[in-house]
Amino acid sequence: MTDVQNGHRQGPDAFEGLVLRRLDEIRRALRVTEPGAVPAPDGAAADPPGVEVVAGARAIAERYVALQRSARREILALAAGPVVAVPAADNSGQREAMRAGVRYRVVYDRDALALTDSDTPPLLEHWASLGEEMRVAFGLPLKLVLVDRARALVVPLTDGADGEPRATVLRSRPLLDALGWIFDRVWDSALPVPVAVAAAVDGPLTPEDRRLLTLLLNGYTDQAIGAQLGVSERTVQRRVRRLLALAGVRSRLQLGWHAARHHWL
Repeated sequence: MTDVQNGHRQGPDAFEGLVLRRLDEIRRALRVTEPGAVPAPDGAAADPPGVEVVAGARAIAERYVALQRSARREILALAAGPVVAVPAADNSGQREAMRAGVRYRVVYDRDALALTDSDTPPLLEHWASLGEEMRVAFGLPLKLVLVDRARALVVPLTDGADGEPRATVLRSRPLLDALGWIFDRVWDSALPVPVAVAAAVDGPLTPEDRRLLTLLLNGYTDQAIGAQLGVSERTVQRRVRRLLALAGVRSRLQLGWHAARHHWL
């Protein structure tokens, strides 16, 4: 049995452990790209095979556009953290690639979307109209653009020690496989955009949400919860779906784990 299969069968803790191990593999590879980490004969930092460091917002933007234009089949992306190089509205490289038939699948970090911004829903609608497949997740670990699973641009969520943004272009097969694995797992667990937007608009937990969650975690049925709250069973189910969306999970068991970890009660 593979570790991916184990991750699916052993629940969120095992799944998160697998993701962390993959991220550790990538971080170990990227650590050598930090300034001064690998001295070259002339005193400069040398990039290991299959790894290239790109420093500065302008250089990152140029490489980002070039990678998108080089795509032939698909681009997979994790859109986390603040904009480093190219705002979504100015992403001409993506428009060109999509018009050329390249498939885009993007997972947005809910916080990075700034869902309270009135420009966000129209922008998402624009990309959707061009054919982008989009989902939303919570707490993405990195910014990633994976091109045809053969090249990747990875941008840390924090700048380098000198305050300058840095990115890494990867062509190493083991690292690309690890990044592809992470994207696939995140995509599978992410929420459709309309559900996530609705959850964000509704705001944080209300006292009614907390009471419903308490009853749910104590094993009450939907019918019993409805009787306790004075609402219909259908209303209970609708509120539970909202809590699932708010937590970014798909099952009531996962909701319980999320509530415990984030101190919802």
